[in-house]
Amino acid sequence: MIPVFLISDENYVKYAAVTIKSVLSGTKEKINFYLLDGGISAESKKVIAEIINATGNSVEFIPMDLSLFQNFPNIAHFSINTYFRYLIPALKPDIHKALYIDTDMVIKGDISYIYNTDMENYGIAAVPYIQEDLKLKDFSKYKQQLGISKKHLYFNAGLLLIDCDYWRKHQIGETLMAKTAELHDKLNMPDQDILNIVFNNNYKVLPQQYNIVVDLTVKYRNFNDYIKSLNGCIVFHYTGGTETRPWMKAGIPCQKFFWNIAKQTPFYDDLFKELLFNSLARIERKNNRIIKRIKLFGVIPFLKICQNEHTTKVYIFDVILLYTSKIKI
Repeated sequence: MIPVFLISDENYVKYAAVTIKSVLSGTKEKINFYLLDGGISAESKKVIAEIINATGNSVEFIPMDLSLFQNFPNIAHFSINTYFRYLIPALKPDIHKALYIDTDMVIKGDISYIYNTDMENYGIAAVPYIQEDLKLKDFSKYKQQLGISKKHLYFNAGLLLIDCDYWRKHQIGETLMAKTAELHDKLNMPDQDILNIVFNNNYKVLPQQYNIVVDLTVKYRNFNDYIKSLNGCIVFHYTGGTETRPWMKAGIPCQKFFWNIAKQTPFYDDLFKELLFNSLARIERKNNRIIKRIKLFGVIPFLKICQNEHTTKVYIFDVILLYTSKIKI
């Protein structure tokens, strides 16, 4: 059975469900799922377990001790949950090799192709960022800042094939924890930076199709032609902010793969409502210019006035009080 690890809390569980369902849809071999649990509700665990157990596969929720990571940096949209992957080999000492997958991924095909990769005595296998694959220079300065070799291909940590025996033998988990504590104020991509530092020029390079960072692939390749040229397992990775995630914006490249799988989960309605909410919020931000804002005690939003060329809206405690197309401030 293939051991597949994911990280989730209650906020990310609906995306995790889509990732899990996509793995189940394309993989013939049996899978043991391990969810590193940063705070998943009992109800959500039941739903996830039902999705997996219905296919004859298994899942284990592993509660994580957040205090181990409390002094690690929260950067951008990353929470401290992202560091959980450091502990995978220690959490399951009987597992020799494991596949880690981010919960903003959709897998099209059979993950056994990835799992059965010959590790060639490397401790980890990963996919370099597309800029590195195309021999662009975008990462040269960044690698220099991190003290990484110029020859090293900076990889994305969203999909990792881990030789757990190697990690335990060489105490990789302990090294990752120590390096994060040491460099906490120098990181931009928290655990990913640390993994690249520790595995500097010393990892198994996987092909691009096993971790297609969608927005960057669109930028640097003819996306549709490139996808059509690929055979076997393809992993779509919806990284980044509001512009690159299917549940946050309509029109994301290859969003159909996400929504086709999402429809097969009990979280589809919640995901679709999230898309509608985010789309409406984007329209609101685009069409309204906040020209005045007052906060009580400098904290509590009290008065907000928004205006565009057609209307003026006055909000009290975020409740609309006045809507008119005649008032000009």
